[in-house]
Amino acid sequence: MERSNIAKWLFLGLAIILFFQFGKPLLFGESAPQLQPLDVNDSTAPAERAPPEMCVIDGDRFKAELSTHGGSLRHLWMTDPKYTTGDGERRPMDLVTTSLESRMPLRTDLHLPGGSAQQVPFDDLDWKLSAQDGKSCTFTYVDDSTRLTKVVAATGRPFELSVQMTVENLAQEPRKHRLAVEQTSWRTQKETEGHLGMISEWITETVAATDQKTERQLPDAFEPGDFKDPEFTAERWRRTPGNARFAAVSSSYFSKIAIPLEGPGQPTAETQIEDIWESSKFQDKSKDPNFGHVYRARLAYPEHELAPGGAVTYKLLSFTGPKERDLLAAVDHGVSEVINLGWFSPIAKLLVSYLYVLYGAVGSWGWAIVLLTITVRLLLFPLSIQQIKSAAAMRKLKPEMDEINARYKDDAAQRGLAMQELWRKNKVANPVVGCFPMLLQMPVWFALYTALQTAVELYHTPFGPVIPDLSAPGRYYIIPIVLGGSSFIQQKLMPPQGDPAQQKMMLYLMPGIFTAMMLFLPAGLGVYMLTNTWLGIGQQVLVERYLKAKNERAGGIQVREIASAEPQSAMKKTPGDDDKSAPALGKGKARVRG
Repeated sequence: MERSNIAKWLFLGLAIILFFQFGKPLLFGESAPQLQPLDVNDSTAPAERAPPEMCVIDGDRFKAELSTHGGSLRHLWMTDPKYTTGDGERRPMDLVTTSLESRMPLRTDLHLPGGSAQQVPFDDLDWKLSAQDGKSCTFTYVDDSTRLTKVVAATGRPFELSVQMTVENLAQEPRKHRLAVEQTSWRTQKETEGHLGMISEWITETVAATDQKTERQLPDAFEPGDFKDPEFTAERWRRTPGNARFAAVSSSYFSKIAIPLEGPGQPTAETQIEDIWESSKFQDKSKDPNFGHVYRARLAYPEHELAPGGAVTYKLLSFTGPKERDLLAAVDHGVSEVINLGWFSPIAKLLVSYLYVLYGAVGSWGWAIVLLTITVRLLLFPLSIQQIKSAAAMRKLKPEMDEINARYKDDAAQRGLAMQELWRKNKVANPVVGCFPMLLQMPVWFALYTALQTAVELYHTPFGPVIPDLSAPGRYYIIPIVLGGSSFIQQKLMPPQGDPAQQKMMLYLMPGIFTAMMLFLPAGLGVYMLTNTWLGIGQQVLVERYLKAKNERAGGIQVREIASAEPQSAMKKTPGDDDKSAPALGKGKARVRG
């Protein structure tokens, strides 16, 4: 395509973007904001409430605080030194980010959305703290018709809490209830936005896992019009088909998970993501600097009726902590699925398992990444060798290719035909075909990229003096600069393709892109990319040297074979033999024949 045509299309595209951004609102005005059919203040509670009491649980690698208002979590601090926050003085990270009582983690709701003969009068109850011992909290609620006992306790394993709820009917007639237990998180839109390929550590999704499927949802699945879809219940929750295995809200490195263990009937897994913004002040929610979302995932048990004097007990397990692979495997129930490894998750899981093995051998996550990259590169070498051979052959033909480019610089069609003929005569594969081995490798590289991008094991983990944190950009921009220079060298070694202008553009464009990306990407990915680039350069140089030496040996052998095939008489010429070359050849033939 000619440059003038490219400029026209770019100008047209820019004009369309500017029209929709500025022209359309001026011509048609701004439309009224579209709101979700949700009410943040949708829960009921007693009109007069007693002051809340707090109960603290010291668990393995965490400290939790629960309140008698709702009997839910108010704080969960991770006590590991690596899980800290703050620009100055570091403090333990708190994974509870919501503040509204009806949106707190481990909130238990027994109130039915409608109907009569209900077991409890409110969604959020005032509980009484009946007992605490530093490892467990016992909450009770008693009225004329109901006795509730809720026990939250540390299990002895990292970041785990058990929840046991007993419901007793003290009334003289049957009463109904429906237990729902949820996990929640609040994040602003700015917190969840990535930059130039880097995934925000706080990008959050809901995960609903059942015996039929696992669904992950982002805020775009809860636009105002989506609530009319059949997946949504009358309470505006998105229900995943099947019996629940777990429900969770999950960020890149951390997760809050609710797992059903015992109870009457099988619960469903439901999710909801609420838009929170000042719609009265901002027509466009993206213009609100405090715009964000409340991510909610819950286990909803079926409605249950208790006879007079009847009782029922529910048991659940909660995990609120980092998505360390060994911890999630110990929890079981398939909760390792909260780690989102993308399309190539089977490959990524294999790579991460091997990364653990390497870490156990060397004791350093940084060196484990280096060894992992070397291993993957060696395993994929059979696919790379053909590409490198093609590059070496193309380099050998560079003078002739430059001549074709100069001869047909104004005729792209003729230039392409001439290149094809040149490659055919020299038995060189088309560069497009040479890229096929690289395409076969892409799933592995994407899987490795995703695995490192979501590996909480790298979180706040140092590697050398210029990498204080493998999950954050390195120090002094050393990694981007070195990677850009290494990429430039690698591009210089690549075979010439296209016209000189395109070659020059690629020579500087690719290193520039890599340098810009690494300004924001985690240093762990930088270690992988640097190692991979240097290995690529080494493979290219060594294979080209091997092929050159092989060709030289083949050329020497061919020369010796030609020399040895010459007639002995030609090696013992005497003066005047030149004039008798034809008869001598005839005599030679006669001797051979007989």
